[in-house]
Amino acid sequence: MRAILVLLTIAVFAWADTFSDGWAAAKRGDNQEAIRQFTQAIKLDPNKAQAYYERGLLYGILGEYEKAIEDYTRAIKINPDYADPYVNRGFLYAKFDHSKAIADFTRAIKNNPNYAWAYDGRGNSYLSLGDTKKAIEDAKRACDLGECELLQFLHENGQIGD
Repeated sequence: MRAILVLLTIAVFAWADTFSDGWAAAKRGDNQEAIRQFTQAIKLDPNKAQAYYERGLLYGILGEYEKAIEDYTRAIKINPDYADPYVNRGFLYAKFDHSKAIADFTRAIKNNPNYAWAYDGRGNSYLSLGDTKKAIEDAKRACDLGECELLQFLHENGQIGD
């Protein structure tokens, strides 16, 4: 029993070290090394949603959107209550399918009702689909939560009065 506990402890530390190395590489701007480290962390423990999420962020930065969406989807399957992958996948979906984006932003809001970026993203997708009323509602809520860019845009373009 003690041997199993020691092995589990070593595995946890190995995963944490690899994950930390991924963060450090990303912070240095070495995205390829960060992806390699997060991939290694996933191999050590494929049930950690955050490793898929972090690697998805990097794939998104590199313009590898399909890989990013795959990683966000894996993170969501592992932890459906984790709002961040829904928001980031939503922003990627918004590049080609606003309905899917709205579904992801809505799920993120369900998981975290105070997620300003989820309201902002959903509002932008509503605006792109021509639903100005819903866009304004989400822009106001996002601004209440500290993200006012969409609301400012709507004011500047005359879609909301003062």
